[in-house]
Amino acid sequence: MKSITATALTFALALAATAGIVAPAHASDTDTASYTVELPLIPGWFKGKGILYLQTEASDPGLAQSQQANYVARLANAVSATPAAVDDIYHVTNYNQANVVPSAPQPEGPSNTNPDYTPLWQVSLVTWANPVQARLLTSEEDVLAAVAAGQVTIQKTNIVVNCSIIYSPQGGLFPQAHIRRHDSSDLR
Repeated sequence: MKSITATALTFALALAATAGIVAPAHASDTDTASYTVELPLIPGWFKGKGILYLQTEASDPGLAQSQQANYVARLANAVSATPAAVDDIYHVTNYNQANVVPSAPQPEGPSNTNPDYTPLWQVSLVTWANPVQARLLTSEEDVLAAVAAGQVTIQKTNIVVNCSIIYSPQGGLFPQAHIRRHDSSDLR
């Protein structure tokens, strides 16, 4: 049996409990490799490339409900943390597109060297002044250039979401993760 950390074991047991699986009486009797979980992946954009992330919590009850995420009011406290604990996640309000994030782990996992990455995102609403001229924004640079050109406005909210990026072309796939597309092809 592989050795695992207490945190990983606790997480695996929590996942098993939420899935309706009865955990063994003793943690030492648990082989976490026998459990799997399916979580919805959310597409997004980082530096012009598609990413995938998980959204597990939101500080706003309405957003938590619509995203089927855990409602965690205390997440909003991260906005005023010093040093900053959040970064922006740009959500376009009047054009159908995936959210844009300004940072991602590089590489994914314990070897991440990007000091700017955080999975805690403060929702910033991006609205096109003229929706007829709206276009796909795929990076923070695109968003800020559109602001500078007077094409969009940004409204920061006090909503914080916990969204861990698990795949980006720049940082790769989260260690030990396996993504299966609905068409049964694999992403590794």
